[in-house]
Amino acid sequence: MKINWPISMPGNIGIIVTSIIISSTAHIFLKKGMLTRGRVLPTQRALAHIWTIVTNPWIIGGMFLHISALVFWLWALNRVDITFAYPFLALGYVLVSLIAWLWLGEQITQTRLLGMVIIIAGIFVLSRGG
Repeated sequence: MKINWPISMPGNIGIIVTSIIISSTAHIFLKKGMLTRGRVLPTQRALAHIWTIVTNPWIIGGMFLHISALVFWLWALNRVDITFAYPFLALGYVLVSLIAWLWLGEQITQTRLLGMVIIIAGIFVLSRGG
């Protein structure tokens, strides 16, 4: 049962996009945390490795952001049909790729760029579907 909140469809899309932006940033934080961790060697003890990961500030920040994104996502699902909201999650791929390119120096090939354009076009079509 949906609660009838006084927020318009652009507001609902804003809630969805906020969740995706936060979640995408969380993924970058997790990647940054793993980059600062270094390579895992087979000789390392599993518990020591896990402890190092879960106490890394970037990893903690990424987990916090994922929980925050979940709160916004649940709010969105309370307001709109999942068949409307779910396709927007594909924006996460675009945002993660762009943030990774800007912040981590990762490459975006022409093929990936074309894929991002197709994703954005698809989301636009789906959001207009009524």
